[in-house]
Amino acid sequence: MITRGYIIGKIVDDLATLKYQIELRNKIGLFDLTKFCEDFFKDLLNITYKSNLRNLNALRSNEPGIDLGDNASKTAYQITSQKTTSKINATLSALTDQQISDFEIIKVFIIGDRQKKYSVNNALKKRSKFKDSNIVDINSLTRDIVLLSMDDLDAIYRLFQKEFRLVRIELEPVDSEGNFESSYYNTIEKKPSSPPKNAEKFLDDYLDDSIEKDFAKLNSIYKELSRIPRVTREILSIIVERGVFEEDIYNGAKYKIQPLVLERFLRLNNREFWNEINILEEANLVWVTEDFINERPAVMIYINGSVLNFLFIWLQEKGISLRLVLNDMDFQILDK
Repeated sequence: MITRGYIIGKIVDDLATLKYQIELRNKIGLFDLTKFCEDFFKDLLNITYKSNLRNLNALRSNEPGIDLGDNASKTAYQITSQKTTSKINATLSALTDQQISDFEIIKVFIIGDRQKKYSVNNALKKRSKFKDSNIVDINSLTRDIVLLSMDDLDAIYRLFQKEFRLVRIELEPVDSEGNFESSYYNTIEKKPSSPPKNAEKFLDDYLDDSIEKDFAKLNSIYKELSRIPRVTREILSIIVERGVFEEDIYNGAKYKIQPLVLERFLRLNNREFWNEINILEEANLVWVTEDFINERPAVMIYINGSVLNFLFIWLQEKGISLRLVLNDMDFQILDK
């Protein structure tokens, strides 16, 4: 069970990350927020303060002065990453007479730290009944979140699980090449880039058609292995280690295993298991067909193709870890 302390710690850490990210944006002059960010803070404020804020910019693009409004409580917010007095003055000066009539309380929520002191224009403050205490920030929001009930904390936790990564992406600067910190490109597996140059060590021991033809087959295998996830490639190694080696005078030597046996070794549910097998089958690395066990029909998974099967035989005969080869994808160990 997730505890109150864990949820509070996670929310506090995420808000601290967000504040740091805003500071970085401000240093390079990026202050604009997207509607997605406004909607995220609308939901967060609604849960925290039991309000019913709406995104006013969704009704009218770039609503002057304010972004969020709750007509029932007559409270409105400007959501901003800028903390300066000039920003507060600009917000108050942009308020229309209708907005001041509709909303008795105008707040400025700063995604970051507010200044210790403000010198807001007195005439603007008087017109909108604005107080310096209406300038709130992430720190004040965090203090209020910590005091919430477990139900409200759970609602915020679920909001963060659903939306927080997307908010971070919205707020991250993008460089000239399209890179940003939360990009999937920063976590994706590196594409293997060590195909065989000549594979003569291997091909000297194995010759089916011609050196050129077999080398082409080997390169094709490398490409297929390279485009599937590393964890899926490991399944081939498990088939070799835990399966059966069969000599077949018609189809050549092949490794095979029963799907049920392999599924239990991998400890995957049936759907996950067949998803992995489908990836391997689509890459022409295995094939699934009906076989016979004691003259009874049975489904079997085979390592596909004579070159791939012999490669696995050769690696084992040379004492080279098949698992390591499939993980690192360094096929230059086959070269002379």
